Amino acid sequence: MDLLPTVAGPGVAERAEALADAACELHDAVSTPASWSADAVEDAVEAMETTALALAAHPDATAAMLAIGQRLAQLRERLGLPPGEYTAADLDENEHQEQPVAPTPLRRRRERRGLGPGYQGLRIPQGRTASGR
Repeated sequence: MDLLPTVAGPGVAERAEALADAACELHDAVSTPASWSADAVEDAVEAMETTALALAAHPDATAAMLAIGQRLAQLRERLGLPPGEYTAADLDENEHQEQPVAPTPLRRRRERRGLGPGYQGLRIPQGRTASGR
């Protein structure tokens, strides 16, 4: 029995593939704990929190993604990062609840910072022009 469809929603497969590629590149770039800065760690944790929220949209993944969100909140506290959507005290209370609590979307604290070094432009389907006509 397949729990997931074979075709993803529009743009989901491409974005998930890009996320996986970026995660591999980040892993390759990190050679020591000294490779990280506070901002880089916060960005990486926030990316993981946002990904967990996206995966939590699947009803079978909600509880697992909540657990990941809890661990990321504990990591934030341990590393002295600003709190995300959850605090460690809130998380301890949630662990004892019988029903999983659906995570709420994160509020970005800052503006987006450009397209990044891997930006390769937009893909326009054949037969369409850049103006959409």
